[in-house]
Amino acid sequence: AISARAMLTPTLLLLNAAAAAAMRGGEACMRAGAGPAASIKTTSPFPVQAQTSRRAVLSALPLLPIVFAPTQALAEVKGANQNMPRNERDISAFLVSQGLSPLGPVPSGLSPLVQYIGTAPPANIDGMKVRERAFSSTLLVRFFYPSGWLVETPTLTENGEAGKIAANNYQKGDAADFVALKLPEGQKLTDLNKEFFKSFLSTQMSNDVYEDVKIKKLKPYTAADGSEMVMIDFTYTLLTRAGFTVNRKGVASAMLAKDTVVGLVLATTEQRFKDLENNFRQCAESFRAYAVKKPAFAFAS
Repeated sequence: AISARAMLTPTLLLLNAAAAAAMRGGEACMRAGAGPAASIKTTSPFPVQAQTSRRAVLSALPLLPIVFAPTQALAEVKGANQNMPRNERDISAFLVSQGLSPLGPVPSGLSPLVQYIGTAPPANIDGMKVRERAFSSTLLVRFFYPSGWLVETPTLTENGEAGKIAANNYQKGDAADFVALKLPEGQKLTDLNKEFFKSFLSTQMSNDVYEDVKIKKLKPYTAADGSEMVMIDFTYTLLTRAGFTVNRKGVASAMLAKDTVVGLVLATTEQRFKDLENNFRQCAESFRAYAVKKPAFAFAS
């Protein structure tokens, strides 16, 4: 850290130089017989009178440029996601290197994403509180999302991990969010009912005022790679801050990662769903999340 004294040193040097110049000018003026109000030409950045004193110079301090030295930035964590692969071929190669199934063919209009989450403890909110996670281990998450959407990934600092894995089209109100909810003790994925999945879907609605969440269909199935999945069709009503309501519709997929139900929730307005439904289902089917060993990452100063 830079001390206050060090930060003000340039200003103090300039102040002392101006004061010295003013005093020399005043002495010369008096020797020449000038009156007390005679102006003195100096190199100071402001006019100085014959009876200029150090107090007068100090009073002009606001006119001087204040020079602040830059402070040293706190160390940041590069994070496990910084150099993750971006394209289909590289992502598939990365997954295979981890002993996992590769991506299937990426449909036209979609892009693949692979990210870690849970690589550090949750960031604290106010120095004491932290947001609880439904999962206890690091997860490697991958799915497709509509090309051009803005991707959001977890951020990592010395304070911990914050944020989520998501892709959004904010202008249109479209969203794809990774969600997780603890599996009730003694139950399997196929045991879970609509009430559980209402809570599961609601975890991605924490920033919204919503009501009337309805599960239209639950479809358990086994994917081609052997993953046990559930496909969910749902609707809900969004209550906006402007006071009107928006009917929203979407699909989601869910699977187990150890003792946690994890999934991808895709939602849009009821009017746009018809155009996006096919892509949404492809994205939901592409979702996988795996409990993995925490990857290495480094600090950068």
